[in-house]
Amino acid sequence: MTLHDFRYPAAILALIICYFFGDTYFISLLVIIALHSMAAIGLSLLSGYAGQISLGHAAFYGIGAYTSALIALHIGITPWITIPMSAVIAGIVAWAVGPIMFRLKGHHLAMATLAFGIIVHVALVEMRGITGGPNGMGGIPPLSFFGTPLLFDEDIFPLVWGVVIVMILLSENLIRSPHGFTLRAVGAREHVVPTLGSDTNKSKCLVLIISAVFAAIAGAIYGHYIGYLSPGPFSTTFSVKLLVMVAIGGFSRIWGVVLGVIFVTFLSEWLKPFGNVELLFYGALLIFTMIYCPNGLLSQLGVVASNAARNLRQRTPS
Repeated sequence: MTLHDFRYPAAILALIICYFFGDTYFISLLVIIALHSMAAIGLSLLSGYAGQISLGHAAFYGIGAYTSALIALHIGITPWITIPMSAVIAGIVAWAVGPIMFRLKGHHLAMATLAFGIIVHVALVEMRGITGGPNGMGGIPPLSFFGTPLLFDEDIFPLVWGVVIVMILLSENLIRSPHGFTLRAVGAREHVVPTLGSDTNKSKCLVLIISAVFAAIAGAIYGHYIGYLSPGPFSTTFSVKLLVMVAIGGFSRIWGVVLGVIFVTFLSEWLKPFGNVELLFYGALLIFTMIYCPNGLLSQLGVVASNAARNLRQRTPS
């Protein structure tokens, strides 16, 4: 039995302890961490394994949130159905824009994804008759379980973390599959992918669709959890924040990404009194991580701590 075999039971045990012994504020933070983890896991598949940097991932988060909320509000369908519907629509959008964006590479691709994110955010602001514009949209029905609305953080906590664990399982299975091998080849040596009998652009589009679906599910649950939507949370700032979470946790480390989300979320709480300096700080942290810690900031800190402990043992006389 390896260390990896204990990750799921250890994570579930930690969540159970937090659920029963954490206060209301701590539980609410863990709910937000779960929602952000869903989007960050998808972004890790796209950017970490396939090597395609996205600066507009908040767009899919917003598409999921508004699509599910609008369908539930105006048609009256239960959120349990509108959430999968919003994921399908986000996947269709990814399928439509993927072949266009993946004609580009490197910083050109990054700029294209940034432009896509800006377009979606502007549309959410300007389509006032549908989205409510800057004033937002309220009255979004909550999720319910056997007729009981999930109104409180303690109610929705098991759901969101259950979805996160399922997404981690699906992602790890994907990475270990033959398509996962192709995915890693796209990120490492894109030019050799045709020799494996795979189409590079199709592989990129497929992982973009999966990533978009994950983000849309997170956004849809967020909308029904909060009960109110405005365009603010779906701006470029959130896209950069997601990328920072993935970079800190390690681009190609699914469990590390969740740790990165936890780190950035608590860091955000600490930075709140400083106002708009948050984005500046994230930008600097992202640059530092990508230059000096390519395997992730948290992973690098672990290596440093391990080396320091080894040196201390060597210097300590027996």
